[in-house]
Amino acid sequence: MGVSFHESAPKAIQNKLDLFNQEPARFAVRAILAGVFLGIMTAFAANTATVIESIAPGAGRYAFASIFASTLYVIVVLQGELATGDMMFMTYGVIHKKNTILKGLAIVCFVTLFNLIGGVLVTSMIASTTIGEAVTTDSFIYELIVAKLEKPSGKLFIEAILANIVVNIAFMLTTQAGKDYTAKLLGVVVVVPAFAAMSYEHSIANFVLTSLTGFEFGPDNIPGYTWDNILRHWTIVWVGNLIGGGLIMGGIYGWLNLTKTNYKD
Repeated sequence: MGVSFHESAPKAIQNKLDLFNQEPARFAVRAILAGVFLGIMTAFAANTATVIESIAPGAGRYAFASIFASTLYVIVVLQGELATGDMMFMTYGVIHKKNTILKGLAIVCFVTLFNLIGGVLVTSMIASTTIGEAVTTDSFIYELIVAKLEKPSGKLFIEAILANIVVNIAFMLTTQAGKDYTAKLLGVVVVVPAFAAMSYEHSIANFVLTSLTGFEFGPDNIPGYTWDNILRHWTIVWVGNLIGGGLIMGGIYGWLNLTKTNYKD
C-alpha cells in the first residue's frame, strides 16, 4: 500500500542517518553495491544498444535508456545507496530538521566516494569479460563517452541539473510506493528513460561510463580522455546534480511539505 512522501521520507532519512552514524562500514557497502549494480546494467544496456543501433539506426539510445532505467529499480528494491538520491533526501532532511547541512553533505560525499569505488571495481571486471574485450570503437558506448567528453561546461551543468530532477522524481515515486514493487517499477520505467534517452548528465552513471570505457578502450584511444577533462566533467556534473536533486527537488518539496494544511505530497 502506498504512503505519502511526507510520511515516508522522514523514515528513509532516519534510516540513512542511523546507519551512517552507527555502522558506517555497512553504509559504505550499500553505496558500493549501488555502483556495482549501475556498472552491470550500464554494460548490458550499452551492449544491447549497439545491436539495436545496427538494426535500426537512431533507436540505440532508446534501447539504452529503457534498460538503464531498470538499474534504479534494482538499487531501490535492494536498498543500495545512490548519492544523487541522497542529495534530495538530505536536503529535505535539513528543511525538516532531521539533519544538519554539514551532516547531509558528509553523507552525500561519503556515498559518492563509495559509489565510485563500486563502479570502478565492477567495470574493471566487466572489461575483462568476453563482451568487454569484444567491444569496438564503432559501438554505442564508445560514441556515447566521446560525445560526453566533448560537451562544454555550461551544457554539462544544465543537463546535470535536469538529470537529477528526473532521477529524483523517480525516487519520490518509489518512496511513496511503499512495499508495492510493481508500483516502484512503474515509477522508475515511466520516468528514468527520459534523462538517459536525452543524454542528460548523471554523476554516478558517468563514473561507471568513464571507468568502463577507460578499461575497455584505453585512455589514449578515446578523444578527450584526460584527467583534467574527466575531473572537469565529474565536478560540474556532481554540482549540477546537487542543485537539481538537492536544492530543487529536495528543497522545493521540503518547503511545500512544511504547510500547515493537508496539501502535502
